[in-house]
Amino acid sequence: LQDGREVLVHCPDEYNILEIEDAESGEWLTDGERDPKDVFHSRLAMSPGGTHLLSAGWVWHPHGVVEVFDLTRALTDPALLDGQGVLPADPGIAGEVASACWLDGDRLAVATVGEPRDGEETPDLGPGELGVWSLSAGGWIHRSKVDFCIGTLIARGDTVVSLYGHPRLIDVTTGAVVAEWPTVKVPQRDGSYGVTHIPTPVAALHPDGTRLAVAQPDTIAVITLPEFTAARNRVDPPIAE
Repeated sequence: LQDGREVLVHCPDEYNILEIEDAESGEWLTDGERDPKDVFHSRLAMSPGGTHLLSAGWVWHPHGVVEVFDLTRALTDPALLDGQGVLPADPGIAGEVASACWLDGDRLAVATVGEPRDGEETPDLGPGELGVWSLSAGGWIHRSKVDFCIGTLIARGDTVVSLYGHPRLIDVTTGAVVAEWPTVKVPQRDGSYGVTHIPTPVAALHPDGTRLAVAQPDTIAVITLPEFTAARNRVDPPIAE
């Protein structure tokens, strides 16, 4: 958290009730009256600095959604974790959310699935798009149409690693693929629900952002990522295994 405490945020009793637990003492910090809505929380991620919580889950249709909660306020009023969160409905997200991740303490990247819309532009994030939402600006600061499935997202500066079929490095400001590695296979998994025989890709970014380790059936592929300021030309750095 922002005050330095280490906590665990999870749904220990019900799929739709988020609880904040002190990691050292085991004390629940969110005791109080609750009124949860029917949402399946998933892929929880705390923002750098510990001020906000991201949930990239789903509601029953099924339909992927993303929510962001103010953790500082939730510690004094736990019922805020049962509400809409800080992301407004308008302009909001018109497409189904596939994945989301924090870029930094203010910005989050959100990917949607579906065919991109043709015709008139709207202020919300539509199907088949990659967007960047700013908490301080209160809106989308970047929105780009993409013509491929993005899958799982891993943040890396002003780029994200997309894991679907194979890894891609994407510029979040334009949606352009900076580099990709077709020989490194990863599961074709979108969203947080669905078939259980397709696993979520497993990968880890080095703290300095220079390398990505990707789990393979019998080994680990280590990809050297291009610099943040790399030219927009597509480059394929070497792979070490």
